[in-house]
Amino acid sequence: MVKWKVLAGLGLAFGVMGIGWGFAQQQKAPGFFELRVYTAVPGKRDALAARFANRTAAIYARHGITNVGYWIPIQGDPELGISAENTFIYIRGYPSKGERDKRLKAAHDDPEFNEVVLQQETNPDTRLIVKSHNIDMVPSGTYTAISIVK
Repeated sequence: MVKWKVLAGLGLAFGVMGIGWGFAQQQKAPGFFELRVYTAVPGKRDALAARFANRTAAIYARHGITNVGYWIPIQGDPELGISAENTFIYIRGYPSKGERDKRLKAAHDDPEFNEVVLQQETNPDTRLIVKSHNIDMVPSGTYTAISIVK
């Protein structure tokens, strides 16, 4: 009888430890986000999207920046200044605003970022971006699928 109680206790202990381990392995969503809306040089939106796909997103990831998602609108909205042909939108995520500032500085100081983005954007003949807008955001309430990391 004692043997079964010991085995039951061990089983319960391992079960609780397993549940705790499972929770610890879950991906934690960042708690601070940036919505970036770019207006590309007319006819260069797809080249801008390709630059993110092929190089820029990897630079950000290397510096701990979460690439949440990238979008190309399928319709424009003149009131918002969005043209379906020339707009590129993405969201980046971070644990906090302070971490955003630190990680973006590191990414922008990266020699590859200079090669891939800055050199191209400072040359009027090769630039892809006309203007960009940035909106800082945090998830709102328990009804969103993204949660803030404490």
